[in-house]
Amino acid sequence: MRSESRGREGLSRRRATSRRAVWTTARTPIFDNHIHLRAEFQGVTAAKAFEQAGGTAMLLTHTPYDDVPIRRGDDFGMAYDKTLAMADAVRSTTSLQVFVALGPYPVEFLALREAIGPQPAMEAMREGIDEAARHIAEGRAIAFGEIGRPHFPVTADAISACNDVLEYAMQSAKELGCAVVLHTEDPTPQTFAEFAEIASRAGLAADRIVKHHSTPLTRPEDTHGVVPSILAKEDLVKTALRGGPRFLLETDYIDDPRRPGAVLGPATVPRKTRAWLESGVLIGSPRGAVHEISTSVT
Repeated sequence: MRSESRGREGLSRRRATSRRAVWTTARTPIFDNHIHLRAEFQGVTAAKAFEQAGGTAMLLTHTPYDDVPIRRGDDFGMAYDKTLAMADAVRSTTSLQVFVALGPYPVEFLALREAIGPQPAMEAMREGIDEAARHIAEGRAIAFGEIGRPHFPVTADAISACNDVLEYAMQSAKELGCAVVLHTEDPTPQTFAEFAEIASRAGLAADRIVKHHSTPLTRPEDTHGVVPSILAKEDLVKTALRGGPRFLLETDYIDDPRRPGAVLGPATVPRKTRAWLESGVLIGSPRGAVHEISTSVT
């Protein structure tokens, strides 16, 4: 009788564990905070892979296109239209929530400076910000991104110019009440403090700044209010959770067959999140962690 009782207790525990895992993975919104999709490559197919793995929402982030070269500020409009069309294509073929971030990719400043000179290049980048702002104001996008400065070493004057453009974008973000998604070098506590200072000058709250492809620094004293967005890798997630639950997950999927394996695949965030929920990596994390990493930048 005792053996039978233990058997029933064991079965009950297994069923409870199974129900908990199913409830958690089925009901938790799973959001990829930074993904690129291109109609000429995987595009909608990649979005469907994300959805089939359990994803529910994504931030489709603007990326430069080879077939839409940026030679002046007016060119950004055509490039943004391509990203917005991709978002519409995903919405029409999936049940995903698709948010859009638009902005002039910071490395484009270097090519523009070489082609038309430093001051005209800065004006072109500002025009790119203004065009993105128009789409945000009209509800087609929710954030500026990815903007900032090159992730590799450049001259001090290039950094200064990019920071000026970034502050200009943050001023616009303050007026619009939206977020800014940063592309920069890997952040340290000092660079987080710098981003927060630029935001302060612009009148924008630091919690409206999202550092894409961030290091797993999550302690408030390290981030200075800026929100880290980290790659969905277990070592990074475990490190991030030791500092606190306030971060986002991303793949930075680039949808470019010329760079296979450069970043994570489109199904990674939902696949990994579900596995971490089931294994307890997230269940056993600080209270609210699952909510925090599933929250949009809206």
